[in-house]
Amino acid sequence: MSTDQPAVANAEDLQRFVDEHGITTFKIGAVDLDGIWRGKRIAAPYFIERVSTKGTNICNILFGWDMQDEPIPGLRYTGWQTGYPDITLVPDMSTLALVPWEPGTASVICDIYEVDGTPLPLSPRILLRRLVDQAAETGYEPMSGYELEFYVLRGSPNELASAGYSALEPLTRGSHTYSVYRDTASEYILGDIRRQLAAYGIDIEASNSENGPGQFEVNMRYCNALDAADRAMMLKHSVKELVARHGCTASFIAKLSTEWAGSSAHVHQSLVGTDGALVFANPDDPTRLSPAGEAYLAGIVDLAKDLTALYLPTVNSYKRTEGGSWAGSSATWGTDNRTVAVRSIPSSGAAARVENRIAGADANPYLVIAASLAAGLHGISKGLIPPAPIIGNAYEQADSSTALPHTLEAAADRLETSTTARTLLGDAFVDHFVATRRWEVRQFRSAVTEWEIARYLEHI
Repeated sequence: MSTDQPAVANAEDLQRFVDEHGITTFKIGAVDLDGIWRGKRIAAPYFIERVSTKGTNICNILFGWDMQDEPIPGLRYTGWQTGYPDITLVPDMSTLALVPWEPGTASVICDIYEVDGTPLPLSPRILLRRLVDQAAETGYEPMSGYELEFYVLRGSPNELASAGYSALEPLTRGSHTYSVYRDTASEYILGDIRRQLAAYGIDIEASNSENGPGQFEVNMRYCNALDAADRAMMLKHSVKELVARHGCTASFIAKLSTEWAGSSAHVHQSLVGTDGALVFANPDDPTRLSPAGEAYLAGIVDLAKDLTALYLPTVNSYKRTEGGSWAGSSATWGTDNRTVAVRSIPSSGAAARVENRIAGADANPYLVIAASLAAGLHGISKGLIPPAPIIGNAYEQADSSTALPHTLEAAADRLETSTTARTLLGDAFVDHFVATRRWEVRQFRSAVTEWEIARYLEHI
């Protein structure tokens, strides 16, 4: 996850690392479709002896159930009809890191393969790897920087669950965006997060209070696309662990309350040439991206509707994009405009980039970056030219021609019928992801909500 992670080239190096740091346990795992890091804790001797080089098997139910561990019926890839066979988690040793808040523990992110050694096309990290390799074949190294917003609530996850998630109390009260004074009261948690993650190899360049009560934003350092996804995924996982140590709960849900601001994921991105050239920079006209940068931006705008389900993957995601809520809710772009889906940030140098503002904090970072990269490269390969930029408020100017799908069901339908998305992401991935999103919709439709009870119980 970091350039200063330990170099482990062989078993001797790994044994030396274990001895030097007193490692007894390796925490390893791979990310599933919902962005959840799932895996095992492995005893150090067994990790050195076998797992570090050959991996470890795990049930492919990881791609056969939902985030609540309920099996999804009717999936083509796996199910009761297949007997849920094994897949293999193979450690990417370049991600080896000490876990500062768990003495004697190190972590490693894994890739997922079938037991015959075939990369699993449903794996979000494998998908992103493939797209990064495609970019390299055309002479580009994709770069990304993730910004994540989240809420901190008083009470442990168990306490909130026991109370039925009712009467949630945020860590702070009121809206105090960017308030340095108010941040002092929450620094015991946010400061702990910054320091622990820095020691973990995840550099947070800045943090601040956000618009909602108890809401915060963290900005991670710009780096290559795969590292950016690794760090964003591990940050979400680690923030939950660290906040729980303070008796609180961190939530990356897109819309926690009707009255509170939604939580977004702003993803900055650009390309660097294999010769070190800054592909999006425009020294001749710093007010615009380079032609390649504009084509990349045009690709993201062009496929925004087709790929919405990847940016907004839950039923709740669409509560965040409803109305003017600082979220990209239309297939639009503008220069330094925070009401559009894709914000152009031109420059004559390294600062030149685009920002995808559609995704929520609930989205899987690997899939958000993969979708953005696939769309951007599509724009370059097709020589796309962006539509006219939005000047002013995109929420007022968007219409049916630019509006993104308003529900998860509509977004899944759009993804399923997109021949371009299928070409870029693969039929197997699209079919499986769409099936899981439709299952999510069915689960929501069968649930009786508090809103229904409050609205109908007495009056009907």
